[in-house]
Amino acid sequence: MPKKIDPEIKKEIAKITMTASLGVAVITAPFLKRNKTVKNIHAGAGVLLAASALWHHFLYHSEKKSPKVLPAPDKPKA
Repeated sequence: MPKKIDPEIKKEIAKITMTASLGVAVITAPFLKRNKTVKNIHAGAGVLLAASALWHHFLYHSEKKSPKVLPAPDKPKA
């Protein structure tokens, strides 16, 4: 059976993916007018950056927070 991946490892993978896709987008930007293939790679890197940023966001907010339990109000003394 496959083991579950630790959430911290998923967060690191998301960060690495964002960094790599941003790097590809920056490197391909100067060559957009010269080559259609580079333009497609640049657009794909932008889509990957947006998708990995969304994934990263949901990884940090997917941790279920315990509901806040309010203390019982004090009974008035008669």
